[in-house]
Amino acid sequence: MIEKRCHSKESMKKNNKEKKEKIGRNDICKCGSGKKYKKCCEVLIKETKYTLGQMVSSEKCNYVLNYLNEQEIYQKYRFIDITDDLTTENYREYQMKNYNHNIVMIAEKKENNMGVFLERDKEDLVTNDIILLYAGSYRIINSENIARYSFTGFI
Repeated sequence: MIEKRCHSKESMKKNNKEKKEKIGRNDICKCGSGKKYKKCCEVLIKETKYTLGQMVSSEKCNYVLNYLNEQEIYQKYRFIDITDDLTTENYREYQMKNYNHNIVMIAEKKENNMGVFLERDKEDLVTNDIILLYAGSYRIINSENIARYSFTGFI
């Protein structure tokens, strides 16, 4: 019987060491809580993304956010920018995570989220550049003409 070795002993030791350093979802969390990672810091990382949005917004998003924040009827809502993270794959997850939290999500049309706009913009894909998501619904708008939109019934 001939034994074949695919890996040297050194590479096996290196692979085992790398596996030990990588934390799995069912491993004890490294923060010291004693909980599994999937029930501790992994949840915190995901929840933060869905409730805080990104830290820096583009000029277009800032313009829309400032406009909405200045309107008295929208004072009870929080607005977060999800431009960099929004994709067709996680669109529903964003909607579901923030369904009952008075959070309005905003995203500028970019390459990473173009699919979201293509699937939903039936009016004017050329000039519409912002999507607002709230409680399972969406509104696609042109940021330059924000004042002409009525969000009654949407927000």
